[in-house]
This record gives sequence, C-alpha cells and structure tokens, in this order.
Amino acid sequence: MAVCRYNRDEIATLHLDKTYCIPMVLYGCESWILSDNEYRRLNVIWNNSIHRIFDCCWRESVSGLLFYTRTLPMSYRIDQSKILLWKKLLNCNNIAVRTAAAVNRHSIGLIMSKYKLQSISTNVGGIKKSIWECFANKAYQNGKIQFCHTTS
Repeated sequence: MAVCRYNRDEIATLHLDKTYCIPMVLYGCESWILSDNEYRRLNVIWNNSIHRIFDCCWRESVSGLLFYTRTLPMSYRIDQSKILLWKKLLNCNNIAVRTAAAVNRHSIGLIMSKYKLQSISTNVGGIKKSIWECFANKAYQNGKIQFCHTTS
C-alpha cells in the first residue's frame, strides 16, 4: 500500500481503506450467497489488511485492533448490509418491491437471529448497535479484548 510507507499514519490509512476500498470490495454484497468458508476467506483478507496497516504480529488476532478502531470484521459488515437492504425493501414506497420482500422475508431471518435482532422494524442505529455488541461480546468471550474496570 502506498499510504503505508515512511511517516505513515495508521488511523488515516485505515480510514482510507474503510472509505474507499471496502465499499468497492463489498459492492453488491447484499445479493451474495456465501458459505461459511467464503465468509472466513473474506475475514482473512480484511485481517491481513489490518495486520499490514498496523504492522502487528501476524500470528495474533486483530479483534482488539478492530474493536478499538470501531471497525467490524468483514462478515459482520456483509450481514449488516444485507439486513439494512431488507429494511429498505420492506419500507419501500413501491408496492411490488415491498410485497416481493415480504414474501421472501424468511431468507433474512437466519442472519437476524445471529445478532439477536427481533424485528427488521428496529431503527438503523439499533441494528448497527446490536451487530457491534455481538462482535464485542464474542471478542470478549474469546479473550481477544479486555475491559479495564476503574473504581471511583
């Protein structure tokens, strides 16, 4: 990466990746049907990018870096995009689009259940928060991140 050279700024490089590269890579991901192996491979690609940006140890998990930079893993981003697209389709003004989305609503149910989302009618901020909390909880339970408890 050209931005990751002499006098580099890791946060600026991460911002450029999140703003320009990831949207191009994930263009149309709402319609992708991915196996667990394909999700894993996309996460590996994103993790390698994080390793390269922060020049950290290649054998360690990047969950801590992702957490502290408020960045979701690739699989979570894809699922979030799918859920938000379905929310838009179900709230569309066009009756044909809304009906087609309602008939095929069961296909998004499995993704929503992974993030403990009860309803697609939850606001966008609530959906994003729920997905973020699932990532943070999983990383914490796996020992990838730790929280400091302070006493006052």
